[in-house]
Amino acid sequence: MKILSVGYKSVNCYLLITNKAKLLIDVGWPSGMSNLKWTLSQNNLSVKDVTHVLVTHYHMDHGAIAQEMKDKGAKLIVMENQKEHLNSQKRFIKPPTVYHEIKKEGNLTLSFKDSRVFLKTLGIDGEIVPTTAHSPDHVTLVLDEGIAFTGDLPPENCSPEQSDFSSDWKRLHAMKVKRVYPAHGPYDLPITNSNDESESVNV
Repeated sequence: MKILSVGYKSVNCYLLITNKAKLLIDVGWPSGMSNLKWTLSQNNLSVKDVTHVLVTHYHMDHGAIAQEMKDKGAKLIVMENQKEHLNSQKRFIKPPTVYHEIKKEGNLTLSFKDSRVFLKTLGIDGEIVPTTAHSPDHVTLVLDEGIAFTGDLPPENCSPEQSDFSSDWKRLHAMKVKRVYPAHGPYDLPITNSNDESESVNV
């Protein structure tokens, strides 16, 4: 599997390429289609090459052009905790910025327990899990190789013990996550496993 960073305007979007699918994690800002087209073109790809989209959470810097991606032919994966939040970002987007409301029709609604089987059909070994401290619709994609796409989950060393964020990190440690691809800032970062005595750096 190949991982490309195709983000823009301070948001990291990631394209996972397998021999079966091209999954885009987060799509970015309102009116961002031209930016996404440009970043994809730098890798000799177009938005029509994207087969599936997963939004880590429906804040306007992550999911604002999800409907536009659907209109281009991508299938939108909606996790069980996201169904009622698809257009929660709408209230923050004011004219003249254009927002295309996300329709429920045509979405791939998925439970967490079924995510592994579904991802396998895309050529991806892993699962999608809830990491809801940041927002109730927040999810993380965890690959079996130890990579996690963590959206807006803050760095572990910024998450107080006994906080909801700490609980999210404990879940990821239990899944043996070793590297993270967050939605903002540097990516492909090592993390320290709580059961690991190595010299890895906390993000």
